[in-house]
Amino acid sequence: MEVSGRYSNPPHTPVDLGELLLAFRKNRDTPTQNRPPKQHQRRLRPDDIEHLRVDYLAGAKVADLAEHFGITRQTVLNHVRRLGLPHRHPKLTRREIAKAAHLYESGKSLAAVGAALEVDQGTIRRAIVRSGVSIRDSHGRDR
Repeated sequence: MEVSGRYSNPPHTPVDLGELLLAFRKNRDTPTQNRPPKQHQRRLRPDDIEHLRVDYLAGAKVADLAEHFGITRQTVLNHVRRLGLPHRHPKLTRREIAKAAHLYESGKSLAAVGAALEVDQGTIRRAIVRSGVSIRDSHGRDR
């Protein structure tokens, strides 16, 4: 029994190198439609890093610094870590937690409470859960 079909070598057909070269040039000159756009990286100059350090120590928010310098929040935090600066974890005061709990219990969403206090909604959720407030489900019903 002889193995044939896809396991066999196909018959060799001569290739015209001129046609092959033309096809290669044609494919090289046409832009590919499936290629994702290039990622543009923004590297900070040493004086920009110094301005970032000064602004961060002055209390500027990481998101604001990222927007100002045209980089991501994570890049700002990487620079902060490399510079050996203290990482800030903003804490809610008892008064802010009480206000957040009151707003949430009055029917506002976590996102709305976070926007009112200028804090991430996840931070609001953790703070009010620790204070004993029960969280509603996505339809507004008690869990």
